[in-house]
Amino acid sequence: MIDLRKIGEECVWPSHFKPVGYDDLHVEDFASWWGRNGEKLKHLPEALAEQWIFRHWHDSVASFIPIEDLQCREENWPAIDFVSKVGTVRGNEPLDPKHDFDVFSGRKTGEKLLTAKAMDSGRWDYPVVVLETPEGFIDCIGVHIQAKYFLVEGHKRRRYLNALLERGASIADQSVFVLCSPSLL
Repeated sequence: MIDLRKIGEECVWPSHFKPVGYDDLHVEDFASWWGRNGEKLKHLPEALAEQWIFRHWHDSVASFIPIEDLQCREENWPAIDFVSKVGTVRGNEPLDPKHDFDVFSGRKTGEKLLTAKAMDSGRWDYPVVVLETPEGFIDCIGVHIQAKYFLVEGHKRRRYLNALLERGASIADQSVFVLCSPSLL
C-alpha cells in the first residue's frame, strides 16, 4: 500500500528528465524537452508527459512514482466518478463548492481561471491523471484512505468539477489518464 506520510521528500525521477531551466525563469519548451526524452518515455502518452512530468517536475505530489515501469491507459469517466472515487494527498479532502465556483468562474476575482475556461467546451483540455490504488493509500497524516485512485494531477479541475456538479450542471464524461505502477503495488 502506498504511504504518503513522507510525500515530497524525494523525487525518484531520473535527473535527465528535468526540464532545462526548470529552476529559472526561462524553462525550455516542451518540444525541445520531448525531443530529448520522448524515446525514454515512449511507454507513456505524450500529453501525459507534458501535463505531468514536464510541467510539474519534482513539484508534483506524485514524484514518488517510478516512471520506468509505469503503465497508462486513457478512460472516459462520468464526472461524479472523478469526484467520488479519487482521494488526494490529504485523503478525503473536503470540498467547498460555493467558494470554488466563485473563484474559478471569476465571480470573486473578476477573471475566469483557465480551469473554468477549459471546461466551457464541456471537456478538459488535458485528461486528469490518477494512480490506481486498489488497497487505498495512507494519506499525508497517516489515515488509511479507501479510495480506488490517488489524484496525481488535476486538483483544481477536481474542485471546479465538483462545484459545477453541486450547481446541477450537466457534465460530459471526462478523459482520465489512469496510471498503474507495478513497483508500488
